[in-house]
Amino acid sequence: MPTPPTGTDSLAADLARSVGRLRRSLNREVRAGSELPPLPEAQLEILRLVDRRPGLRVQDAAAELRLAPNTVSTLVHRLVDAGLVRRVADPTDGRVAHLRLSAAAEQRLRRWRDLRQEVLAARLADLDGADRLAVERALPVLERVAVWLEEGRSTEQGRAAVPSPSRPGSPGDGASAVEVRSPSRPGPPADRAPALEVRHVP
Repeated sequence: MPTPPTGTDSLAADLARSVGRLRRSLNREVRAGSELPPLPEAQLEILRLVDRRPGLRVQDAAAELRLAPNTVSTLVHRLVDAGLVRRVADPTDGRVAHLRLSAAAEQRLRRWRDLRQEVLAARLADLDGADRLAVERALPVLERVAVWLEEGRSTEQGRAAVPSPSRPGSPGDGASAVEVRSPSRPGPPADRAPALEVRHVP
């Protein structure tokens, strides 16, 4: 493996710490504002995956999450018991079960996303224009890094496969776009800066 450029190790450590702290803090605020009982993060990962890929099998989920099949099978069993995941028999092979979200799980995920966006939008609204622009410009780069990590590609392969956006924040192949919108909930005075909404563009 090539030696990372000078300063990359420090940048990686800072980024990992900031992303982890952001995710933990955001999830904590969302849980505090939700009337639903919290689920373990591992079960939430299964729900998010089935939401993205309805109909996948347990072994598909295990490969995607890089977990042992028996571990995923246990998580799925608990979600089935909780009424959040359904096992649907394959029409051509009854031995094969496909995973789909229940209506309760779909509602739960929608509520979670709405709360998460509301909480984050309120925090982003506190940033000044320069800071918001910095966040907007960083999004496409962070999205590319996430794609490379998900697909296990090297940086060189990633550069060849994922083109850089033509302008900061512009939609690309799997890139996230940023829209500037006023917060939907009752908020601060009218002269307060608008919030940024992160929208994934398929």
